[in-house]
Amino acid sequence: SLQLSSISRHCYDRFFFSIILLFFKMVSGMAASIRSSLESSTFDLAGHDATSIQSITHDAFSTPFPPLDQMIRITFVVGAGKLSRQKYDAKAMQILTAALRELDYVEDRGAGCSFDCAGCFKTQHDTGKNLFTVVVFPKVSGGGNSSNNASGDANEEEEPLLPTNSPGYKIAVCSISTFQSLLSSQCPTYAQKRKCMECIEGLVELLQSIENKLMGGHPLDSAEQSLYDEMDELTEKLAYTQKEAAKHVDEGLLTVEEKEMLVEMNQTRISTLMKEKSSAAVAEKLKKALARKEYLQRLTDEKLSSLSSTYPPPLRHEAKITPLRKKLLPLLALEGKAKGGFLTLAETRALTEKEEIESEIEHLEEASYGWFEEEDAFEERLQKSRDKFNAKYAKKSGGKASAKKTSAAGRSGGGGNSVNKWVLPGQNQKGGWETAGGKKSSAKGKGGSVFSAMMLDDSSSDED
Repeated sequence: SLQLSSISRHCYDRFFFSIILLFFKMVSGMAASIRSSLESSTFDLAGHDATSIQSITHDAFSTPFPPLDQMIRITFVVGAGKLSRQKYDAKAMQILTAALRELDYVEDRGAGCSFDCAGCFKTQHDTGKNLFTVVVFPKVSGGGNSSNNASGDANEEEEPLLPTNSPGYKIAVCSISTFQSLLSSQCPTYAQKRKCMECIEGLVELLQSIENKLMGGHPLDSAEQSLYDEMDELTEKLAYTQKEAAKHVDEGLLTVEEKEMLVEMNQTRISTLMKEKSSAAVAEKLKKALARKEYLQRLTDEKLSSLSSTYPPPLRHEAKITPLRKKLLPLLALEGKAKGGFLTLAETRALTEKEEIESEIEHLEEASYGWFEEEDAFEERLQKSRDKFNAKYAKKSGGKASAKKTSAAGRSGGGGNSVNKWVLPGQNQKGGWETAGGKKSSAKGKGGSVFSAMMLDDSSSDED
């Protein structure tokens, strides 16, 4: 009996150990795939909790990769827009980046696929796919294959300073006439024009840093030279944006939130001027600031709310969305009928169009997102658009048109999303298009300030 008891205990121990081993194999299986990568690869962290993410990170990156012929990038998908957000741990990005820092990896927003960037990582936001990612450039034994390093760097296409499909690039290189059109369609509100001004100021700073590099006798790399040659009329664009933003204030075309922002800015300016040494110039500026304060006080919340039917403006693709919503109404009624009985063959065929129409409506709604628009502001405009349609059409049909809940085009959330080689100062982290503080002092460097809004892909470019 003692022998049987010993055998039973041994079998139980083996079974328990097998279960534990199986669990660790499941956790470390991704880590093994990562370490065996010979080319850039993407790994999805959907369904992984904090413990699993930490374990994968440690197993994959605690020791340098074997020698590689060329640097690779390991991309982790750590979050998504509203439609898929529940698949990911809410703090997946923070957990992953914290684990990398513990392994002496350094965040470098300018990192690229080069052995010089081994041991670096950066966060990104793919607005086209509405995904949040962390890109890791692994440490490599011996610093990589030196015989291929130089040729690999020479053959590798230089990453542009600004992604060519980003708002910042479009603003930098377009003509003044094209910019005026883009400002009207992509930045229709005062708040968005203010952020566009910050973007242009960052571009001016970037241009100056490149010129400083030239003045110092240092040659530009191909990416710097290309952008330097393409930048056009930044001073004129900034002046035009300032004039258009001022029109909003002078004409009272503001939301209550925008007025509150102006009041705060005005009070800060008055406080600053009061501390300056008295002079005729300061007195004149103070007089104008006090006059602006009085004007803003006359813009009551009630007065601004009365403009809500015309400001903020409708969605950019409202004219295309409305016919689709009207086409959707009878299909929604038909869907309700289907729940209570049988449908004819013709009715069943008609219902198959419903999902396609809803998808097209969702696409057009997301394409109406402004370049620098806050998520809350966009959702408010979107809801107003839906309410206006329902008030006019839905009651007549006995129902309400309800498109799929629009993901806010992936413009917010998921930790930092500063993604590119060149980053500019701009709005605070609260916004859908994010930024990090600080200024860049040289034409090319690691880290630095971020104005990610101008850097991210403009997912609505096809609708321009």
